[in-house]
Formats: sequence, C-alpha cells, structure tokens
Amino acid sequence: MKTGKGWTAGDGRLTALAVLSLCFLGGGLLGVLSAAGAEEEAAAGLASYLSAFLATAQAGTLSVPGLPAQVWSVIRWPLLVLLLGFSAVGLVGIPAVFGVRGFLLGFSIGSFVRFYGGAGGLLAALVFGVSGCVAVPVLFVLGVQSLLAARTLALRMVEERRRLLPYGRRYWLCCGVCAGGLAVCVLLEWAAVPSLVMGAARLLRLS
Repeated sequence: MKTGKGWTAGDGRLTALAVLSLCFLGGGLLGVLSAAGAEEEAAAGLASYLSAFLATAQAGTLSVPGLPAQVWSVIRWPLLVLLLGFSAVGLVGIPAVFGVRGFLLGFSIGSFVRFYGGAGGLLAALVFGVSGCVAVPVLFVLGVQSLLAARTLALRMVEERRRLLPYGRRYWLCCGVCAGGLAVCVLLEWAAVPSLVMGAARLLRLS
C-alpha cells in the first residue's frame, strides 16, 4: 500500500519471503551437495566426529550444554537478522545470513544421511528438527520484517527524503512473539532433544 509519506514496510512481504526462501533453500542444497561430495580426508573427519557423537548417544551419556550455551545456539541467527534490520546493510546481509544458515543445516543433515542412510536422516530430524520446527519459522518471520525494514532505510538514503520508519508497535509485537517462540526452542533443546536422540540412537542401532 502506498501512502503520501511513501511506501510502508508492509509492502513486498511475499517478495521478501520468496527471496529469503530461495537463499535458504539454495544454501541448503549446496550444503547437501558439499556433504555428499566431500573428499576422503574431509569425509573421514566427518565420519569420526559423527561416530563419536553416536557412541555417546547410544551409551546414554550425551552431554547437554549449559543454559547460556543453549540460549546462544538458539538465538544467534535470529538475533543477527534482527540487528541487520536496523541498517541498510541488511538488504544484502540478511539474504546472506539465510544462505549460510541453509548451507550449515543442509550440510549437517546431509552428513548424517551420507554415513548412516535413512536411519541417519531420522536421527538428524530429531537433532535439528524438534526445535527447528519453531526456530526456522521464527527466523523467516524476523527475516522478512527485517529485510523490509532494511529496504526502507536504504530508500531513505537513496531518495534523501523522509520515509515512515517501520519500527512501530506491530514490529515490536512481532519481535516479542518470536522471542516467546525461541524460549520454547530453548526448552525443547534442554528437556526433549537429548532424551529423544539417545533413545533413537539405541533403537536405530546405527554403526
């Protein structure tokens, strides 16, 4: 919608979502291909790391990181996206963040599948998917609104005229709801994921 004060941050949400989705999926595909095509030396290192992780999970001694580490692990990507939304740099930086996040997630899942097949895929779904089913949508919600905010700031600089800033009540309400979702992710990572992963590792009998 266009107003006399210029375009508002509500415009272009579908376009922003499409851009971020392409970056995320493109990064994820590249990550999967990288895991599948890793050279022998790199593959040996990955296999050793995953074997150690699996042995620990099967033994029921999987260590749970402390609360600060878990909180940081959950909030670091959304926090980076949120901060980039306060600068015109976010117009480029936010899609880049989504590409990197997709790559790392795709590479991690691809590594499990490469060495353990379908059973590894199920284990990866527990490791990354239980909290990811909340964390990834939160990342996209924050990403879309932050990308639009960065666009508004960039247009203010280019046009050298005043535009309506996007940081209104709706903006902060969305951030608050997303913060609640991330709190749920921390709870899942602490209370559910370790037990599910250890139980699945024993049942699947991966080797």
